[in-house]
Amino acid sequence: MGTLRTCLCTLIWVHGLVDAIDSRRPWFPEPVPNVTVIVGKDALLTCVVQDLHNFKVAWVRVSTQTILSIHHRMVTENARITLSYNDHRTWFLHIRNVQETDRGWYMCQINTEPMTSQKGYLQVVVPPKVIEEESSMDLIVKEGSDMVLQCKAQGYPEPYIMWRREDGLDINYNGITVNVIDGEKLMIRKVSRLHMGSYLCVASNGVPPTRSKRINVTVHFPPMLMIPNQLEGARIGDSSKLECHSEANPPSINYWTNERGDMIVSGSRFLDDKIRTGYVCKMILHISNVSVADFSSYRCVAVNALGETDGIIKLYEITTAVESSNEILFEGENYKYSVNVTEVTDYLDETTGAIYDNVTSYVSSSHTLAHSFVLYLILISIKDNLLNIV
Repeated sequence: MGTLRTCLCTLIWVHGLVDAIDSRRPWFPEPVPNVTVIVGKDALLTCVVQDLHNFKVAWVRVSTQTILSIHHRMVTENARITLSYNDHRTWFLHIRNVQETDRGWYMCQINTEPMTSQKGYLQVVVPPKVIEEESSMDLIVKEGSDMVLQCKAQGYPEPYIMWRREDGLDINYNGITVNVIDGEKLMIRKVSRLHMGSYLCVASNGVPPTRSKRINVTVHFPPMLMIPNQLEGARIGDSSKLECHSEANPPSINYWTNERGDMIVSGSRFLDDKIRTGYVCKMILHISNVSVADFSSYRCVAVNALGETDGIIKLYEITTAVESSNEILFEGENYKYSVNVTEVTDYLDETTGAIYDNVTSYVSSSHTLAHSFVLYLILISIKDNLLNIV
């Protein structure tokens, strides 16, 4: 009976000892957190252990089964990886200047039997980068042909690529007006001069900074002319302005010729002015102190490597007949008559000669007789009308 009692006491003591040992077994109060870091930056992996006692902690690279550290000692020869700890409870694995090859699982182990472990993932992200050698360079395309721009980029995660105009304007994308186009390729059919400009290929993947590449698109086309007014009038002695608008790329050579085909150069009375804005050229021919010889046709010409075009502007003389309350003014090429209606009325009973005496006349010597006769007929008509009224 005493032997049985002794055995039972022994079993109870052993069981209590086992329970005590189990209660002192190391454990992890929190998981190893996953870490995301930008390539080139530093990473920190943390392992928290409770009740470590005489057990030891090790860090292991899971993919290669490489032991990096055992307790206080570094095993790896990678100088970028170091170890630190805090009161044997928190164990830190430091990785400096993280590379893409460092991406993966890392395990924190305790040398219990069986082994106790947990792991965390190191995510290494890479900002986007445009691959210059696989992307389009500046492009020259002829108007009416098709255009293809390509942009390649790398990074982790894989970059998303979009296209937009640098000036922020919308893009006529094959009949649809859009502001942004997705994808590595930008293809536009039947390019027009309105497509000319700088395009940005923008690559982004959520990792700053976003990258972009600028591609300049130049559209070539032959000259085209627009004439606001094909007829321009002027009075002798006044100034006149003839105007043509041309569009061309490459930029055109622009000039004026007279009716004989002679090129007009700037001088004392002629000024050839050009205002260029992009592919548009505003041609202005200024003529000062207009004379009879200036009333003629003028040709504006635009020429580039792809073609030539021209337009005609006619400059004519302005003649007027203006009637005021008491005066009729006749004005023409070489004459000017001013008739005072009041004075004509006062002399209705006088002779024709008396009426003519009250008419102011300015007549050129070469046309005196003809114009005097015309004036005579005008005055007779005025007198007859006034008599009918009376």
